[in-house]
Amino acid sequence: MRSTDVEAGHALRPAITAVAGAYGHVKSGKLRAIAVSSAQRATALPDVPTFVESGVPDFVVNSWVGILAPAKTPSAIVTRLNAELNAILNDATVREKLRLMGIEATPGSAEQFNSEIKRDLARYGQVVKSASIRIE
Repeated sequence: MRSTDVEAGHALRPAITAVAGAYGHVKSGKLRAIAVSSAQRATALPDVPTFVESGVPDFVVNSWVGILAPAKTPSAIVTRLNAELNAILNDATVREKLRLMGIEATPGSAEQFNSEIKRDLARYGQVVKSASIRIE
């Protein structure tokens, strides 16, 4: 923390959040982004380096949002929902609106998304257990 920050009443409070949640505050100058956790720079914040570029090796963490269906949903319905969602996510207007909110659209298959969920569960499951994190 710089002494000028303290003198001006500005305390530095680091936080990690998704680009989408912070984007408007960064653009307005209320927050200063120092790095993004994705493997590549965010197109919404092209001047903000990644953590890896900033010297933190192997620090790549992505967030995602998806649509889930009950486990016994017929595969034909899952395939149709996935196709419709991909059509929306591939629309240039939708992609641009999402990009302006700091969200990168990543259309794909239900199987790809399932694999990503499983990878994240394997990656973070032990952390959750060792920290005794519980849903309240």
